[in-house]
Amino acid sequence: MAPAQASEARGLVLIAISTIAYGVQPIFGKVAYAAGVEPLPLLAWRYLIALVCLELLERGRRPPLRVRMRLWGLGSVFVFNSIAYFMALDALPASVTALVLFSYPVIVAVLAALTGVERLTGRALLAALAAFAGCALTAGGLRLDSGLPARGIAWALAAAVVYAGFVVLSSRFGGGVPARMLALHLVQVAAVLCAVFALLGPGLSLPRDPRAWLSVAAIAVVSTVVSMTLFLAGMALVGPSRASVLSSLEVLVTLVLAFLLLGERLSPQQWAGAALILGAVAFQNAAALRRVLRSRSQPA
Repeated sequence: MAPAQASEARGLVLIAISTIAYGVQPIFGKVAYAAGVEPLPLLAWRYLIALVCLELLERGRRPPLRVRMRLWGLGSVFVFNSIAYFMALDALPASVTALVLFSYPVIVAVLAALTGVERLTGRALLAALAAFAGCALTAGGLRLDSGLPARGIAWALAAAVVYAGFVVLSSRFGGGVPARMLALHLVQVAAVLCAVFALLGPGLSLPRDPRAWLSVAAIAVVSTVVSMTLFLAGMALVGPSRASVLSSLEVLVTLVLAFLLLGERLSPQQWAGAALILGAVAFQNAAALRRVLRSRSQPA
């Protein structure tokens, strides 16, 4: 396999694994909320635990101060996505939160083109629109007879917009920085800001229920350290538009787990939307997958 093809294949695998780690996050979040945890203390402890893990893992030399300032700036964007996401999750079912959030691949494709990070190809635009349509179709199959809090929908949309901006900005200004080093700086800012916000509000204390600490620790390790590091590493290899479309698979992970563990039922229309998301991912990455398979079939 040629080096470029091997790099591309590695990027796709890293993004795919990160989507699973991200996809379990709303399930852990719902368990934490059921144990009495509030959003801001959850986020504060999430990033404090993640910070300890990343500081132990990343012992290398730190970048120059001007580079660190840039990375901390990216972290200040990232943290507001997290706050908006967990505020939405507190008001909405896990499946609805995930579906609204994943309107962001469309926003990424447009922002990446406007900022000159990537050229807006027809394939990228169609794949992003198909992913968005799949999310909308799945959301349309939800039972809405009890109504959805407008506040929750607003927070979820805000999370989508902020996360799209973060993906594009990190691709543009985080280039050349190792994924774990970038993740470390993002978490440093997130830990400080979320701890301050929590102290100004409900405080840092968590319930004594073991589910509270276990779920927060799982979010910190699995859905922060693992998922963030792998996503940033994969995005550096395949670009922000393809990374965002491929990460739409996270919706399927969340929907299946919400169905199995939280009792959130999926209708045929929702499964059709999920199939559309899968189709968008396959369409976006078809050429890369063909090259990988072709190279594997050729003799070394």
